[in-house]
Amino acid sequence: MEPVPAPRLHFAPRDGEIGEIYGVLRSGGRYQVFYEQAPGGLGQASSDDLVIWWEQPSPGALGDAGCGSVVDGPALFFTRTPGVIVRATAATGSAGWTTDQVLAVDPDLRDPYVWRAGDEWRMLLAGADRIAQYRSTDQLAWDFVSDLVAWDGARCPRLFPLDGAWVLLVAGSYAVGTYDGRVFTAASQGVFGRGRLGPVVTFADAAGRRCALAHLTGQASAFSLPWVLSVRGQRLVATPHPHLDPYLTSGAAGLTAAGGEVRDNGELILSMPAGGETLVLADADIVEVTVEGVSGLGVARRSVPGLSGLRIGRL
Repeated sequence: MEPVPAPRLHFAPRDGEIGEIYGVLRSGGRYQVFYEQAPGGLGQASSDDLVIWWEQPSPGALGDAGCGSVVDGPALFFTRTPGVIVRATAATGSAGWTTDQVLAVDPDLRDPYVWRAGDEWRMLLAGADRIAQYRSTDQLAWDFVSDLVAWDGARCPRLFPLDGAWVLLVAGSYAVGTYDGRVFTAASQGVFGRGRLGPVVTFADAAGRRCALAHLTGQASAFSLPWVLSVRGQRLVATPHPHLDPYLTSGAAGLTAAGGEVRDNGELILSMPAGGETLVLADADIVEVTVEGVSGLGVARRSVPGLSGLRIGRL
């Protein structure tokens, strides 16, 4: 029996499943990604180009951390139990992590996103009907700043400047608008993730481009390919990272697209809004899709995998 083709450019750990991705850091000229490795572990992988990832020895276990974030240090922030926000830092001189409870909040607030803002740190927490904002000078003591924005069912928020605007990513949705340090005001909103695309993390690459990486759901979880984000006409658009170019082979046999519907040998595998040219990147059973003039990114799984390696089709 012929072996079933496996994705070549979509990273997956040797053991366990990928849960949430905490973030991507740059250190020593390399990229480091930290992710939840189910069950209950913490995974780490490194890359020179954001395309080929090398699994690193596990830096330890955090338990059921769920959605969180990582900043230089590294320091990881996550929700330990409802209402309890924790920071984890690498333990000095030994394996594992040292954890500190840094914030006690309403039980519905979770999924801390932390970033550097000038000479202080900011944190977003997602709630049932809002996203709350806190500040700190040392990552340990946090003060409430404001309710950033009203948002029903918020999860895994990410806030960042891009192309003269501010973008708020919340799970599979996004908003483009303004941010004055206290309040985010949306000028437009839309859907970013479709199909099997999980929560997205964003980061700046070595060239300063705002990039995105996501957890792909399915029978075997994996990382997405790297994508470059931009704001065009109040839409959040994803384009393939230029580091993918050397890996691309033309032709995506069996895949067709019309009116936003992507089919695999006639079987509907993904529905996207209708637009211009449909770009598909296929690697064995994983298909990532963008549509010209349409915000976001879609992901599907093929029931019968195609060839391993990255095939590109413009349909």
